[in-house]
Amino acid sequence: MAMTKAAVPPSILKPSAGLVGAPKWPNDLASIDKYNWLLHVMYGRGEYDRIQQFIRSQSQKNSYMTYIQALVHRQEGRIVEALDLFQTCVIENPSLLNIKQVAKSLALLGRYRAAIDAYKEALTRTSTEWEIFHNLGLCYMQLREFTEAKQYLLQALQISEIQEASYLALGKIYMLEGARDEAEAIFERGARRNPESPTIFTQIGLLAFERAHYTKAFECFGTALTFCPTHTPAIMAACQVIQKHGDADVALSKYRIVYGRKPECAQVWNNIGMCFFSKKKFVAAVSCLKRANYLAPFELYILYNLALVHLYLQQNASAAIFLQSAIRLNRKHAPSYALLGVALSKLNDPENALRAYTYSLKLNPTDPMTLLNYAIFQTNTGVSKSIIDTTLQQFYQSYTERASSLNQRELDASMLEIAGKLVAPISGTVSQSTYEPLPLPKPAVPAQQEQADVPSTFVFSPRKPAEVKANGEDVVPNNPAPEIPMVKTKIFDDGRHRRQRGKALPTLPSHPDPAQNDGQDESTVF
Repeated sequence: MAMTKAAVPPSILKPSAGLVGAPKWPNDLASIDKYNWLLHVMYGRGEYDRIQQFIRSQSQKNSYMTYIQALVHRQEGRIVEALDLFQTCVIENPSLLNIKQVAKSLALLGRYRAAIDAYKEALTRTSTEWEIFHNLGLCYMQLREFTEAKQYLLQALQISEIQEASYLALGKIYMLEGARDEAEAIFERGARRNPESPTIFTQIGLLAFERAHYTKAFECFGTALTFCPTHTPAIMAACQVIQKHGDADVALSKYRIVYGRKPECAQVWNNIGMCFFSKKKFVAAVSCLKRANYLAPFELYILYNLALVHLYLQQNASAAIFLQSAIRLNRKHAPSYALLGVALSKLNDPENALRAYTYSLKLNPTDPMTLLNYAIFQTNTGVSKSIIDTTLQQFYQSYTERASSLNQRELDASMLEIAGKLVAPISGTVSQSTYEPLPLPKPAVPAQQEQADVPSTFVFSPRKPAEVKANGEDVVPNNPAPEIPMVKTKIFDDGRHRRQRGKALPTLPSHPDPAQNDGQDESTVF
């Protein structure tokens, strides 16, 4: 007797095959349970439209169908509909998996208290699930209850010591608390358990970079790139170290890799622009910074760098406009006020320049760069010798404190030379009457290299950037600098300088006076 092979229903292999007018999917409940594998396959392939079509054609639904439909809604961003369906699944079958999905949906909606209750309900059914403890720690971290968050994350690491996400979350909590040593210890522990994790090595390198341990930082970034040559945060961080040491050509070659993967990353364009700026290619620098500003118009440090470049190019009005935009974004950013004081002093507006310097020192009274610029401004405006001596004493005190706490290469020693030309700290004699503040620091280069007369740059970090370290911004070079070519950039001035075809451009004064706002408060934009 010949054995007959069971035929596969044609509605599965070829959904279009079948009787005309007959439903595409069977409505029998037992048949629907048999096709759970088909829902699983379609979900794995990402065929969400087919899944929705199959579910709509059914007059009855089983629990697995509801579960898959909830997953599809969550993948499409419809979290509320997914939560309702997961709660239906919990009512029909209160299993651990369904409870975890409800808790995850609540966390995605920002309802962390309800998510914590759901995860604790899941803990009553099991106590060996790493994911539950980890997610509980994340929920408490979002609520900024760091003690409970660290407790649950440590329990998660006791269950499974190879989970990279738990080490990263625990280290982030320590960094939020300001405990850099504990965060570095957690990351190093995670690196021992995950020796091929580029993310953990990148975090270790960033912590070392903050402490000016550039050799260790570069080694960590190199290790991360060894395991993942296209890891974008590691490339950005390594380029930051290279750019810090003044090697702009190597940094530009590395930025090409990041640009190929993220062509619309504003931080990349900002760093490329500052590399060109250090190479004195001003047109390319302004173009890249303008593109970065187009991609991220509300990024403070892009506006600050644009002002720095325009101030170097002696386009003081444009620099003041960019600094006003930066101050509108962050009214507590002291370096923006200090740089605005330099721009306004060059625009022959000493009253508003004095207000800018005063408010910058009110926000950060121990910044050596601001104090030195302020002393130069006082000398140029004819302030009495006793007031200048007081400002210089504050400068020397702040400089000494910074030099003892930071790496010596973080500070520009030429600031002491400029301060000595103003008023000598011992004799107290004035050697010059007028000075021109230059808000451009010299780069920190290795000891083996010669000091190049190239402006330093501020670059973005893959994480949130720190304060701008424009040390020595007021340094006056010993040798007179050659005349800097002017770069024609767009100045937003209501179209008053538009060139008309066939007409000559009118002659503008070399030092335009900005609008006076005497009635404004000190904390407002000038």
